[in-house]
Amino acid sequence: MKQLTELVLLTVFLALFSQAEANPFVYNYEALRIGGLVFTGLLVAGGVTVLCWGQCKPKRKDEEDASKI
Repeated sequence: MKQLTELVLLTVFLALFSQAEANPFVYNYEALRIGGLVFTGLLVAGGVTVLCWGQCKPKRKDEEDASKI
């Protein structure tokens, strides 16, 4: 499933940025902005996931009792 997701994301990014221009110094700023926003959103979601990774585990009674000592 992970490989399929990576393949789909790669295909979408290539489709957004593969437009050939007659003049190489004219940029498609709308596609660049959308790509930047998507990339930023993925980075923020990844950061939140990393920060909350260990917070959602239920505590065991053994760990709770050991902290009271």
